[in-house]
Amino acid sequence: MKNSLVDRILFPGTAWALLLLVPITFLGFYPSYFGRLNIPTPTVVHVHSIFMMLWLAMAIVQPILLKYHKLTYHRLVGKISYGIMPMVIASGYFILRHSYQRALSGEEVGPPGYYAADLPLHSKAAEFVTIGCVYWLWLMVYYVLGISFRKNLAAHATFMLAAALTILGPAGDRLVGHLCDAMDWPFNAIAGNFVFGLVFVVFASLFALHVKRKLILWPTLLVLVLHLTGIFFYYNMAYHPLWERCASLLFYGYL
Repeated sequence: MKNSLVDRILFPGTAWALLLLVPITFLGFYPSYFGRLNIPTPTVVHVHSIFMMLWLAMAIVQPILLKYHKLTYHRLVGKISYGIMPMVIASGYFILRHSYQRALSGEEVGPPGYYAADLPLHSKAAEFVTIGCVYWLWLMVYYVLGISFRKNLAAHATFMLAAALTILGPAGDRLVGHLCDAMDWPFNAIAGNFVFGLVFVVFASLFALHVKRKLILWPTLLVLVLHLTGIFFYYNMAYHPLWERCASLLFYGYL
């Protein structure tokens, strides 16, 4: 088979490598969700899980369809995503709201000792949802960019890969945490930044590949800038008063 569009724009094997998102997601969420399906769980969690699984399935099948030159089916699945993605984003908001209010109520939402005993609940709640908000915003921005530049194949594929890899945040971080627990290792800075670093390496390498293949560079460069901006926000705004007020307004309805 001649090289497909996806193999010329992305790394060879990307279509199959994305299948790894399935076990990563299942194992990452097994202790907190898949292994607890017999326990009463808020409806919003099930709704978000269903739409995220649909989105994950589409994100995986799309490059496979491109690889085998099934452009008609690729476009059809893309159009279906116009209905799925708003539900992913909306349910994601309500998950963040639910998480914020859990922390605000005084529920223990972090590892023992993670939060100072005298930390105000509104500060704890804002910090607790910071990482989720970063990935939520990344997913929205990358998806919108991918759809906006769907006629530019290099840009479209780059942004959609970035959108697909946002699942590595909530799933991959959890999986790394589970591995650390199983091996009795501390969840240190290396473990905490593993997914941030992995995604950066992926797109830095993709940038180098695009240079070599003389493809347009601005989409990959933009992903790297947005990625670093999100990391900066996570590390510099978690306990910032401005973010605490924004989080309160977004997820509780008052400043």
